[in-house]
Amino acid sequence: MFKSIKHPKPVLCPEYPWEEKHTYLYGSVIELQDKLRMYYQSYVDGIGFFVCLAESEDGINWKKPLIRPLKESIPHLYPTVEVEGRVLDFYHKTQHLECMSNVVANYHIPSVIYKPEDEYPYKLFGYTDKGYCVAFSKDGINFVEYENNPVIPLLKFPNKKTKKIWYSDVAPVFYDKRKRVYRAMVKTYKIDKQGRTRRCVGMSISRDFINWSKPKTVWIPSEREDRIAQERGFNWADFYGLCPFNYKDHYLGFLWLFMIDHEFKKGTHDGKIEIYLAYSKDCRKWELVSDEPVIPLGKEDEWDSGMITTANQPIFMEDRFIIYYGGANFSHGYGEYEKLYEDWNRFCIGFCEIEL
Repeated sequence: MFKSIKHPKPVLCPEYPWEEKHTYLYGSVIELQDKLRMYYQSYVDGIGFFVCLAESEDGINWKKPLIRPLKESIPHLYPTVEVEGRVLDFYHKTQHLECMSNVVANYHIPSVIYKPEDEYPYKLFGYTDKGYCVAFSKDGINFVEYENNPVIPLLKFPNKKTKKIWYSDVAPVFYDKRKRVYRAMVKTYKIDKQGRTRRCVGMSISRDFINWSKPKTVWIPSEREDRIAQERGFNWADFYGLCPFNYKDHYLGFLWLFMIDHEFKKGTHDGKIEIYLAYSKDCRKWELVSDEPVIPLGKEDEWDSGMITTANQPIFMEDRFIIYYGGANFSHGYGEYEKLYEDWNRFCIGFCEIEL
């Protein structure tokens, strides 16, 4: 039904101190009249997350405009105390720069919705330590946070057996043109018969981007997904995230299938994330289109061999759509047993063309 072709090389990689080893989607790619805008995430260990901006006229060559005055944002956004030397080191690395490429800081897994007809065409939804928060912008650069954030409070899921507490973080958002509502596909959790905490897909709905319904679980991993993981040498599978979009009279979605090897006694899970295409008539009951990935992991020596996550929406063409994705050459959970910031570890961004 769908044929996918991966661009062989990443189109965006880390180069600035506030990107360290991470430039990835978690994020959005928006089509404007004369260019594409990418809102991607970066991360600095010990500092936090940044929502950064890149722009391109052809979708391959990207520029990162330095838009945020460093002297203005740094004292406000970051602690002045040293944390294991990292904050001091970050100041040292950025002192020769005047501006940064970030538009917002301390938002994790951002989705940016663009509706040019609205008073504030750019709407940002993301996870923070308070829960899910939103911000608005007229130009896509200067965002103002909603004064009554969070719009969805922090969601906690305790597991008495493992004595762990899991938090909802991933929540890709899209505007449903059919129903004229915003949908946040919030990560929820369920405990299975074996006592394992399983990542699921939940959903919250809003008509105004401010008032959101209580998230409800709509898709739980089944034997089918576990079997896919087991056929690839893993033990079970969770749903790390789902990015739906309108297609004809139904919905398609990019499922981030987390194929798990094991759970750390004091930590997360180790495994790899691959992208599968999902289908739904109503955005509530979902199933896989195929047991084969639509965006497969790269080979062991390639840049996207460990994890893949996608932008919240594809770019639509006449006979195909293009989806930008973040790829890592290390597995989820790698930092639990090895030092994550070796020279070869990094997250970059590439894209895949999917023919209809």
